[in-house]
Amino acid sequence: MVVPQTEIIISKDGVELLRKTMPPGEYVIGRNPECELRVPGELVSRQHARLTINYHDAGIEDLGSSNGTFVAGRKIDAYTNLFPNQPILLASVTLELRRLKDDTPDDALSPHSETVRKHLPPHLLGEKKYTVGSLIAQGGMGAILEGEENVLRRKVAMKRMLSTGEADNVMRFIEEAQITAQLDHPNIVPVYELAVDDYEQVYYTMKLVRGITLHKVLGLIHQGVDETVKKYPLTALLGIFQKVCDALAYAHSKGVLHRDLKPENIMLGEYGEVMVMDWGLARASGRKQGSGPQRTLVRSARQEQGQMTMVGMVFGTPHYMAPEQARGQSDQYDARTDIYALGAILYQILTLEPPIKGDDVGQVLMSVASGNVAPALIAGQGPKDAPTDRTYPHLPGGKIPPALAAITRKAMALEMNDRYASVQELQADIEAFQGGLTAPAKITTGGPASKALLAIIAALAVLVVVLAVLLVKAKG
Repeated sequence: MVVPQTEIIISKDGVELLRKTMPPGEYVIGRNPECELRVPGELVSRQHARLTINYHDAGIEDLGSSNGTFVAGRKIDAYTNLFPNQPILLASVTLELRRLKDDTPDDALSPHSETVRKHLPPHLLGEKKYTVGSLIAQGGMGAILEGEENVLRRKVAMKRMLSTGEADNVMRFIEEAQITAQLDHPNIVPVYELAVDDYEQVYYTMKLVRGITLHKVLGLIHQGVDETVKKYPLTALLGIFQKVCDALAYAHSKGVLHRDLKPENIMLGEYGEVMVMDWGLARASGRKQGSGPQRTLVRSARQEQGQMTMVGMVFGTPHYMAPEQARGQSDQYDARTDIYALGAILYQILTLEPPIKGDDVGQVLMSVASGNVAPALIAGQGPKDAPTDRTYPHLPGGKIPPALAAITRKAMALEMNDRYASVQELQADIEAFQGGLTAPAKITTGGPASKALLAIIAALAVLVVVLAVLLVKAKG
């Protein structure tokens, strides 16, 4: 495999001080003659920083310098990942990294690079198209950074893969961008571009939404923050919920399931925007959901290659996922899988708590798979069975409206056939409540499957009692 080369340029006030081409490795920068990258300058420490160049990324660490190391205008105090075109300062000296292009034949590429070049060829690369700013968030596989498109001077959010050599992860990332970009809806974050940076790491840019997540809002209400309680009463939260439903109804009409709906993935903008974010686990099923007019279905590279989720694999956030997700029954997923998650979000809107608690993932999955969730509304079959002294500051009279409790139970039914068949049906019952109808006609407390389950449980209970009586008589 060909070893990539990186050009390192160090300058001050536009005057070049050093230019070297280096392979992957660790290099100390400073005034000390023994440093691999020796830099003159009275403000640069003898051993100022350590630069690490890897095959698919780079990073820098300050070595206790007197005047600091700055990345995107922020002084760093620990090892920091570097992204192409980020401003880097060592005191008053500018550091610039340029990954040199090569003509490596395809048969000499790593699996990661081979996948990138196949689906995102080099001609899509742009020369310094973006100025990359500070880190917004970072997960296990990707990082979101603030950036600016230099020609248009448009602020963007840039989601970039972190270093990985697995081709399947690259394909998942590409699919996330492709699916999100094809969902053209006011309540789904728009994607601008999918491309590759100088390190052959995939990235895509999207609208930069400044605001707060629904999760944060509900947390502030739970804490009793008066300003938030006044700004987000139940009427406002139901309006937000309806916009989320609009986004999901549209996605389902295009044959797309989100599969990771939760309050953390719902962004509320400063000017009333509601955006459903993070479609990283979305699946383009190729099947149109609902009975509306025919529309073009979303397609992705992974789907076209048949690289879909295998049965038995569990993906999603356990506290909000549907029972069929917890069981790994991916062959059964349809719109009702997302509808369960919508019900879980509605549950948290009402109770200010997730439908199930716990840090033990295995136990949470077992509880979800068996339907042992949402105690305030599900297990007791109504708010009357919840603690009578519990009040909620954002609800009328501090109590959960019975109609919304019934809607939540139906959306979160254990059996898929007992849930709403479409997002539009769920929305219709919410609209009926908002219009003053306290008991929407379509809501039922349980379908045939749940009644059959109750009958089985009752029969087993009788059997246990009979066996216990016979055992006592036998001992006597």
